[in-house]
Amino acid sequence: MSTNQHDPHAEALRLEHVTLEFPGSHQPAIEDVSFQVGRGKFVAVIGPSGCGKSTILNLAAGLLSPTRGEVYFDGERVTSVNSEAAYVTQQANLLPWLSVKANIGLALKFRKVPKDERDERIAHWVRVVGLTGFEDHYPRELSGGMQKRVAIARALIYNPSIVLMDEPFGPLDAITRLKLQQELLNLWEEQNGTLIFVTHDLNEAIYLADEVIVMSSGPGTIRRVLPVPFERPRSIGSLVESPEFAELYNDLWGLFKSELQMSDATA
Repeated sequence: MSTNQHDPHAEALRLEHVTLEFPGSHQPAIEDVSFQVGRGKFVAVIGPSGCGKSTILNLAAGLLSPTRGEVYFDGERVTSVNSEAAYVTQQANLLPWLSVKANIGLALKFRKVPKDERDERIAHWVRVVGLTGFEDHYPRELSGGMQKRVAIARALIYNPSIVLMDEPFGPLDAITRLKLQQELLNLWEEQNGTLIFVTHDLNEAIYLADEVIVMSSGPGTIRRVLPVPFERPRSIGSLVESPEFAELYNDLWGLFKSELQMSDATA
């Protein structure tokens, strides 16, 4: 993570000693979590189920407030919903009564972008995510992978300064997932924003991220932050064949495996 510890110009998001306790819960969801995400970085967050990965995204989005500690975005404390953040969840959450193009253009409509410009940008994004010919289809007429493409286009179309993704490819089959991972990488390299990506999948974390935050089982704390040394642009196919990939995977798996064993022991 960025060494400019408190330079608000260098960082997009910072959590400082954040603990979050849900009312009635016997332990915090996350405890004393501190990290920062540099502007323009792609950071993956991995860890066992229930370690607070989604909680971190909800704090960044301003949907939850910390019990203790502070959350900063662009140097300002997050005290309400973060309108700069786009959120892509595990479910595509498309509006079933809107067509593909209307779903993709939703954020532009809310932002009162003039119709001509809106139509132009929607047409561009329909092409970018490979949905030409499906503009007027409704979500129920699309496969899971196509719905996911719509959700990603909807999140990226207005150039948000930070994108939060919560296991967006989780429910997809392996081939669709690989294809979308590569597409996301390509889009990402064009967009140059900041992205925080929660995943259970170690391969996915290494394919996509500049840094991987490894969380311990609940209450979630940060175990390690591993830099990913691969240059961009990246091709997943050639990454997998490199010895560095295997080495990083083994490091991550070692951390992850000991976490799983620890959570089994305390279960």
